[in-house]
Amino acid sequence: MRHNPSLNAFFNALIREWPIARYHESVSTTDQGHFEIQGSNNTSLIIPCRFRAHTGRHLLAEPLQIDDQGARQPVTFEQAVAWCLGLEPLLHEASGRALEALQQRVHASRGNLAAAQQEREPQLDHLFREPLTFIEAEQALFSGHSIHPCPKDRGNMDSGDARRYAPEYGTPFPLAWYSVDRAQLFRREAGGFQSVDGVDALLETEPDADHLRAQLPEGHCLLPCHPFQHRQWQASPGLAPMLESGAVRYLGEGAPHWYATSSLRAIYCDSAPWMLKFSLSVWLTNSLRHLYPEEVVRGAELCRVLDSGPVREWLQSRPRFEILREPITAGIRGPEGQPLTETLLVWRDNPFHGDAANNTEVLATLLQDDPRSGDSRLAQRLGQVGLDDSQAREWFRRYLDVAVAPLLEAQSHFGILFGAHQQNLVLKLDGVWPEKLFFRDCQGTAFTSLAVQRLGDELGSLADDSENLLPDELGIQLFCYYLFINATFNVITSLAAGRLASEAALIRTLREWLQARLDEQPRDDRAIRYLLESRELHAKGNFLCTLRALNETTLSDVFSIYHPMTNPLYTEAECHV
Repeated sequence: MRHNPSLNAFFNALIREWPIARYHESVSTTDQGHFEIQGSNNTSLIIPCRFRAHTGRHLLAEPLQIDDQGARQPVTFEQAVAWCLGLEPLLHEASGRALEALQQRVHASRGNLAAAQQEREPQLDHLFREPLTFIEAEQALFSGHSIHPCPKDRGNMDSGDARRYAPEYGTPFPLAWYSVDRAQLFRREAGGFQSVDGVDALLETEPDADHLRAQLPEGHCLLPCHPFQHRQWQASPGLAPMLESGAVRYLGEGAPHWYATSSLRAIYCDSAPWMLKFSLSVWLTNSLRHLYPEEVVRGAELCRVLDSGPVREWLQSRPRFEILREPITAGIRGPEGQPLTETLLVWRDNPFHGDAANNTEVLATLLQDDPRSGDSRLAQRLGQVGLDDSQAREWFRRYLDVAVAPLLEAQSHFGILFGAHQQNLVLKLDGVWPEKLFFRDCQGTAFTSLAVQRLGDELGSLADDSENLLPDELGIQLFCYYLFINATFNVITSLAAGRLASEAALIRTLREWLQARLDEQPRDDRAIRYLLESRELHAKGNFLCTLRALNETTLSDVFSIYHPMTNPLYTEAECHV
């Protein structure tokens, strides 16, 4: 039975955010359980369930059916989506126009995902069962977010652009190069770094670097641009006066040896010492993928924090943990001197060269479900080497020690909150075993009051300038959503649904591991206690965010899109009282 990623992502988001679905256990050993969503006029939608997860992501299946007073008829995914958008709770949340827009985004996502899946069909054995390099794993993530109504909708990016720039198609492309009057250049750099050095390092990979340099007018510098964003720059009202005056000039394209990573706007070249992350004027999942001034300064300023005495010593004691730094930011200033968001980019460490890129993969790809079977890449890889139940639990403990421990220590010892969702965690594997964690995306870093107490002068104006000093309770809830609900709970689902270990045993393992961290008496134990002692945890409402067409990166109240979910760790504790 084939696995439908669009169906799973849509209904997992709907079921988790609204208490409208009842689960019915199977009535025989040959039957499977199902969810039932009650509608109007005595109708209901039946969604078969191959694996029910207490950690929040179920494996759902076809055929979908409408039950009309006991008579069942199969329906397509598209018909089921239309039926769901007529449910009372959704009608109370959004206008008819918003519901129609959501339906269009869901269908666009389904089409994009189907096209990508068809493109990768001949390579599925390799993608789900063989070792991958860093960029192979990045580009293997063709299903997108596993709990989202439209994980592969790309807004204004058409199919031609997707084939050129989306990671799942694996197409190399060049940088677009601009000349910018230095008076118009916005930049922020960590100590010891300069944007000109970042540009020079990129030019080392360009065969026609001398030609690009020769075109520079006096007082100008070079600035790279993503080729998709190049069209946006040419049409930008904010850039128009500078393009007309020659303060900003397009010089041409470089060599086509850059590849999109799983985030689309971050790109990679094996021979370059830096990856680049750009503002892209395209709507993906819950946000317009622009970088914002208050975000991009975090990378350069965070370097000072990481190099401060106590944090530096801690990092040196953690050789299996590495933060990919982002010490350089650049962009173009508008007429009033403000940086134009559509022009911003950051330089990010690239340690993945040659052999160092082997067997290194983003966690989201490791947890992605195979469309042929529903078994994750993780389950298939561990199954290949014959791990039994106890060894699978040992693999999970190794994941906790390698990937979760340093991020939890950053919160509990220093008040540093890393936005550690699946796409920001890159694992170096020793065979199939977690060996090292790379964390990326400094824009997602925030701080609690503990950071002010512990880091003092080293924190400096970072918390104020970058608007990321969060109220403690909010910061801890967001941190736990990313690292535990989004990442670690999905590791549990992948292992349990793949029949490598029982979900209850894995939940118990996590609880015991957290309790051991608590017994060490960290400076701030609130995240651990929140996970162990709360009846409910809070998860991001991707369905609600999409329904309301909200840009989550610019929300004044980010917690407004979060919803409560039953805490499986608390439930597990109750079961063993």
